[in-house]
Parts: sequence; structure tokens; C-alpha cells
Amino acid sequence: MKRILLTALLWITLGLGYAQLTTLPDGPGKDLVYARCQACHDLGYVLDSAGIDRSAWIDTIRSMEDAGMEITPEEFDILLNYFVTYMGPNPPPPPDQEQRAETPTAPTSQLDGSKVYAQNCAACHQAEGQGVPGAFPPLAKNPKLLADPDYAALVVLFGLQGPIQVGEQTYNGAMPPFGHLSDAQIAAVINFVRSSWGNDALAKEETKPLAPEDVARLREKGLSPRQVLEYRKRME
Repeated sequence: MKRILLTALLWITLGLGYAQLTTLPDGPGKDLVYARCQACHDLGYVLDSAGIDRSAWIDTIRSMEDAGMEITPEEFDILLNYFVTYMGPNPPPPPDQEQRAETPTAPTSQLDGSKVYAQNCAACHQAEGQGVPGAFPPLAKNPKLLADPDYAALVVLFGLQGPIQVGEQTYNGAMPPFGHLSDAQIAAVINFVRSSWGNDALAKEETKPLAPEDVARLREKGLSPRQVLEYRKRME
């Protein structure tokens, strides 16, 4: 609860400013940095700390825990190893484009959307998708997620900024983009959310599962969080 209140306070303090998608060095643990750090502040803060040594990174992570970031001891070690290896005084050279292109990506059918959700979404939207009133909108029994085949993917890819109405509650904050996730990860987590917590019962007709190719097509739109809000308004 402490983390939720602090995060909501940060959103209010920062107004409608949103966390820009900032490129982090590739490496094991990068997705956890996005998931745990980006929820509360711009990742520019992380990049500005690049070059500090191990003890300084330990102090930095502990200060984030004191501010309300909830991580397990295992996640602490993952974050620390990532920061020290890829953002410490002597980081390895980045892989070239050819090497990145050869990195295999798991197909959606092999990905567990519930795990992608737990790692990237549950901290704000909660384990059962219930959200936090006034701070983070619920994903459970949320008809907007099924009203348009593209909307949920656009929110995950590009974020959402501005006032929205979900049920009887108004939310006026900013969801950061999670475009660092692969097309397969985004498809898997959206399919999981759409089929969980009673959402499948809200569908007026059978909802076709989202495929990585669908996400790749939407990624090319390159929208801003404000433009995603305008897309949502056109759905109403």
C-alpha cells in the first residue's frame, strides 16, 4: 500500500507528464528495470546514473525500496547485476544489429501471458486486475479492452496520457509505454488479460486472439500517449 500511495502521489505531483520510453542497454534484467522503475519515474533518471560503481547502485536500489518500490531479494540481485554489468563503470559494448536480428523470439503460444502480466503490470493494476481506485484503473471486467481489437495493444505499446472514465471512477494520470516488450510478449499479455477476471464474459462476440504480427503492425504507428487517448475517445 505504501508503494501505491507514493506512486499515485508522484503521478499527481508530475501532473500529466509521462515517462518517455528510454532505451536501456540490452541484457538479462532489462525488462525488470522497465517494469519496476518506469512505474514511478522517467527512465532518464536511471540512465543519468550510468557509470556509478556497485556500492552506489546498491544504495540507489535501496533508496527506491525506501520510497516504496516492492521487490523480492531475487529481483534485487537481478537489478543489481544488470546495473553493475551494463550501467557500471565498464559496461560491455552493445551488440551490433546483425547479432540482435539473430536473437530468437519465443512465439506467443510458448509465452505465459500471466507471467508477463505479473512481471510488468501487476504492481499497478494488481494481481487480479482490480486496480487501485483513483490511481490505477481496473483491467478486470473492463469492456474497453474488448471493444476494439487494437486499443489494448496501442496502450501497451505507446502508453496513455489524460483523463479516462472506467466504471464510476475517473483516472487522470499517465501510463508509461511498454514498447520495450516484444511483439509476442505484448500479444500474450493482452490475450491473458482479455480472457481473465470475467473479461471474456463481456465480449459481444468471440474475441480473436492477438498475434505478434498484429502488434508489429500497430507498432509502426508510432503514436504518443496523447494520441492513444484520442483513439480511445473515438471508440466512445
